[in-house]
Amino acid sequence: MKRKKFAICTILCLFLAVAYYISLPDYFIVNSMSFSSETTRETEIKVVVYKYWNLNETIKSIEQEHNKINGTPTTLEVRLYYSRWHIRHGIEPFKTVIFQYKQK
Repeated sequence: MKRKKFAICTILCLFLAVAYYISLPDYFIVNSMSFSSETTRETEIKVVVYKYWNLNETIKSIEQEHNKINGTPTTLEVRLYYSRWHIRHGIEPFKTVIFQYKQK
């Protein structure tokens, strides 16, 4: 009887964990900082990535969302972190991508 209860609890916990993971977004933008001068605008974004498959598509999505909302800067630096804990404790990002845009 105890094994049956243990098996049911284990399956229920696994189901809840999978349901929680599926409900998470692909990424979450934590912080965005922009530095401007007369001719340039540099932007740095800190992003927590929850789902790592198709990472290149996720980065493109982050870039497009930022440029759609805030306009296109001259330099966009996207820093990707595993969790908010890494950001709070000053741990380096697992990946940094820099986009350079030409001025009109």
